[in-house]
Amino acid sequence: MTDDPDDERNRNWPRRHYTDPLCGHLPELERCMIRHRALQMILILYHAEELKRDVINGVAAQEKLRHSLDNQSGGPAESAELLKDRQKQKRAFDMLVRDGVLTADERKQMVNLIGQRNSIAHHLDQVTADLSTDKSIRDYVRHYPNRQSHDYQALDQLRAARRLLSERMIGKHYIIQLSVGSLFFNATEKVMTADLKALESRIAKLLRTRRDDIRAVNDELSLEGTELTGTFDPSWPENRYGQGRLTPRGVEICYRLFDMGKSPMAVAHLMDLSLSSARWRQHLWTKTGGPRRIRRDFVDIANVRVRHRCDD
Repeated sequence: MTDDPDDERNRNWPRRHYTDPLCGHLPELERCMIRHRALQMILILYHAEELKRDVINGVAAQEKLRHSLDNQSGGPAESAELLKDRQKQKRAFDMLVRDGVLTADERKQMVNLIGQRNSIAHHLDQVTADLSTDKSIRDYVRHYPNRQSHDYQALDQLRAARRLLSERMIGKHYIIQLSVGSLFFNATEKVMTADLKALESRIAKLLRTRRDDIRAVNDELSLEGTELTGTFDPSWPENRYGQGRLTPRGVEICYRLFDMGKSPMAVAHLMDLSLSSARWRQHLWTKTGGPRRIRRDFVDIANVRVRHRCDD
């Protein structure tokens, strides 16, 4: 155990949480991902509702035909009762499984896919929360009970389920009802699908760039073996009056980071600044001479009283 008071303070002063250097402004990668999810969610809502209609209307039409062929009185009335029943979706799926149109596993999968509609409609705030730049929000969402997350496979699965249902119904001689709704939405779906492909290509490029940027910044964050450790650590409380406001001592440490060749993003992380503030400090550092500036000795910098929140 050391008797150095500076070491004792270094252990006891509160560590800062990660703060977003972009101050909540979403980078292009996250913006593209939000647009991609939004387009997918619109198409998921459409195909989930259409799958539900395909199941219910297909079974209802088939029942009408059966009662007509069997000359059973009250056939149409029973079919109408099926359509009005609150459990019409369940009863329709029961009939499809009974007729061998679907297996029990296929039914379960289709019911889950139709449920994607409610997950999106009722929990839209949760579906994109993981793209927030605020780490506290991402951490909270990660442990949020029964959180609804976006399923990137749902759209393809819904389209495949609708094709499978149509093929099976034709194979079992079901009546296939043609809907003009698909014609109404056809142009919209083509445009959205094309936009999705373009966004996927853009996102892939941005992801590669993001990985390179993260690797580069991580390499800059280490101050081991430099003079800026211990009480001269950039995160030392005496380096700032408050959020983003540097003391004279903090300004000199910030300038020394630029002397080392650190990028504004790395300085923003090290000094707990916004990226715009770090760039402004870099501009001021350049005006003072940049790498050729006259460095101030820490002992010549007057101490200032930093008012912490605990002093209020």
